[in-house]
Amino acid sequence: MMAKVETKEEGISPEPVEIKKTKKSKKKTTTSEKPFLETITGIGPTTRQRLETAGYGSREAIALATRAQLTEISGIAEKTAALLIREARVQFDLGLKKGTDYEEAAKTRVKLTTGSKAFDKLIGGGFETGSVTEVAGENGCGKTQIAHQLAVNCVKYLDQDVIWIDSEGTFRFNRIVQMAEALDIDPDTVLSRITVGRAYNSEHQMALTEEALTMVPNIGLIIVDSLMSHFRSEFAGRGTLAERQQLIGKYLAFIAKQAEIMNCVGVVTNQVSAKPEAMFFGDPNKPVGGNIVGHTVTTRIFIRKGKAVKRTASLTKSPELPDGKIEFAITTEGVRDFTSK
Repeated sequence: MMAKVETKEEGISPEPVEIKKTKKSKKKTTTSEKPFLETITGIGPTTRQRLETAGYGSREAIALATRAQLTEISGIAEKTAALLIREARVQFDLGLKKGTDYEEAAKTRVKLTTGSKAFDKLIGGGFETGSVTEVAGENGCGKTQIAHQLAVNCVKYLDQDVIWIDSEGTFRFNRIVQMAEALDIDPDTVLSRITVGRAYNSEHQMALTEEALTMVPNIGLIIVDSLMSHFRSEFAGRGTLAERQQLIGKYLAFIAKQAEIMNCVGVVTNQVSAKPEAMFFGDPNKPVGGNIVGHTVTTRIFIRKGKAVKRTASLTKSPELPDGKIEFAITTEGVRDFTSK
């Protein structure tokens, strides 16, 4: 209702200065995405709200969406969705680009440190913004510990907020406290900047992710711990494999798109399954989720557990780095370099 009142006032106001003030005030009370939807003729407040709630409030998100996604979520006609996407793509400049444009875009990328210099070096300086990294490994290898450390580091070094989608009930506030104190940062400050969503099934997991992205204003890190837990248990058997893979692909693509749009770090932890045929040749464990996961994530890291605090991290996929392996440690203070005594 407020939007309509403002529009009428602007229409009858004879003072250009007053119109400017109204627009300026409006920007202060709304997000940067909302003005774009308000400029599109035929998009009412109900449709705007549906689009924003589903994570399609900005021109960037709409420019990268499909007609089917917008019609399914907002209930608008396919023709309207096509016009909306077309207008967003014109403003977002989603077209052919020179290699130099990508070079400039790369300059905005930031590396989030792991806490270990050796680990950072393996992955090119840390977990990169604008992409999704998969951290896979056996139960108890330290995947969740790495996620806790990244959450603390995001607040300390990037001064940004964290979204944590917890599908296995593994988030521990006391672990955040330990790691924060080790870095001399107030634990309560860190905890207040981590938004945790406890997912109880795959549909809930996807819905929580979309909801969190609309709630948290200054996102530096999106964590999904773990990616496949619910999908793996709910879609059992070959008969449901196609449906499962389609949902996983859609979910991962959504996270990857948001990570790129918001220029934040995306991290998904993943379980492994045994390969009996590789018992004597190669690694007997492989990340679950099949090729759809491997193709969608930008970087893949495999964690192996050693004795006591020792861990091994192997880089198995990167668009610009060679495969490699390093040793690091997970201590009471968090992720650190491994030193043999």
